[in-house]
Amino acid sequence: MTLAEAIVRAKAGEQDGFICLFWHTVPHVWLAAAMLGCSKPGEAVVQIYRDAMASLDSLRSPSDLRVWIGTRAYAVLLRQEEREGTEIPSLSDAAQAAYSLMGKLPRLERLALLVLCGEGCSAPQASEILSQQEIEIKRALRRARQQLSEQMKQAYPAVSCNMNGLIALLAQMRTEQTEADKAQLQEMLCCVQTGEAYTQPEAAEQLITADHADIEDKSEEKSGFFHKLFRSHRFG
Repeated sequence: MTLAEAIVRAKAGEQDGFICLFWHTVPHVWLAAAMLGCSKPGEAVVQIYRDAMASLDSLRSPSDLRVWIGTRAYAVLLRQEEREGTEIPSLSDAAQAAYSLMGKLPRLERLALLVLCGEGCSAPQASEILSQQEIEIKRALRRARQQLSEQMKQAYPAVSCNMNGLIALLAQMRTEQTEADKAQLQEMLCCVQTGEAYTQPEAAEQLITADHADIEDKSEEKSGFFHKLFRSHRFG
């Protein structure tokens, strides 16, 4: 099913259309919830997609998808208290080091990474989603890239923090996190569809704790790192 077909079906009330839109976009939303340190990410995702389901009429085409879901996602996530990012399982050492550093950046820098690099939005789209001036978002991305580059090159000099490198890193994070939490995400989708309340699992929440000074230099991880990166899958 193409995204255009999914939109038509979802707007007609057909669940398979909405399910397609959910799985296409939820990896981005789920990563944003983790990187922003959302304390109850499952409940946030359920709320986001209930809002999305109620506003399907405003979604016209696949080109609108980034802004349509992004506006709803960040409206919910940014109401949360600002915290460090939460842990993502199964990342390679280099990707985990990068994610740990990302999760400790100021919130605007994290948002710029997520929206411009992770979701492939243009600066005008990012401005609309985040209700921030384009210039401020661009400056935040520049600061984020500079900080990541300076800190990563000491332990992982092979890891590029240019735009393509960051896009690939965020794609890997999305893929690993979504695969690890697929059953949990399926439960969230069921709650969105049925209207049932979602109960957050009681597993202890883990804030990322790896400091840059504690990152070990493992040459075998560096040499094969970019061969393990997943292709970037963006909204739209």
